[in-house]
Amino acid sequence: MTLSLGGALSDAAILWRTDRDALLRLAGVFVFLPILAIGYLATGIEVTEGATPEQLREGINAFYAANLVAIVAISVALEFGTLSILNLYFQRGTTVRETLHASALRLLPWVLLGLANGAIMQLGFALFVLPGVYVFGRTWMMGAAYVAEPERGLFGAIERGFRLSSGNGWRIALLGFGVAILLAAPVLALVVGANILTTAAGGSVLIQGVLLVPVAAAAAAAYSFFTLVRIAAYRRLGGSINGM
Repeated sequence: MTLSLGGALSDAAILWRTDRDALLRLAGVFVFLPILAIGYLATGIEVTEGATPEQLREGINAFYAANLVAIVAISVALEFGTLSILNLYFQRGTTVRETLHASALRLLPWVLLGLANGAIMQLGFALFVLPGVYVFGRTWMMGAAYVAEPERGLFGAIERGFRLSSGNGWRIALLGFGVAILLAAPVLALVVGANILTTAAGGSVLIQGVLLVPVAAAAAAAYSFFTLVRIAAYRRLGGSINGM
């Protein structure tokens, strides 16, 4: 089955209007707050004006070393948010509380699957850009399969996702990267605007903190819609699952 990119985007827009209250509650806590937290942490990266690429890399490495525990905790919270949103739409008829409970029980395998996919993608990008993009296209549906069809288990979900992406790897990659770029553009514009206003305010920490809120809100909305596109693509490729 060939994935319809326009159809997947249309389905994602419909999903955006479905269970909106539950989506906002989940994304507000487990997407918005982690993004806001990492934004506040990132303000601590020390980069001097006119720094060389090597100095910039050292500054970022020092930031990660100093905040490793916090970064890991924030990343896990964001992964939990992603898993919860997928559960909300794939496992229909459940309450938010039941969704959170189900997500907590399956979080560890979900994180391990994400780490494995990430490592494979990093290897692909290390070889060249195109292999990394293609690997993304072949692995993006694995996590969706893990949530949509829990009876398959972790390894069954990997096989299912890989099989569904057969013949659609490049289309899935185009969909995912295309949507990510389109959604990232306005968020980056907000980041630039916030930096300009912070500089105009003399680098005020208070102003910077206040401006981070709308930036994080926009990023959370973009990330949530990106997740809905993932759900819509899986439904298109796998057919109606769990009453959807």
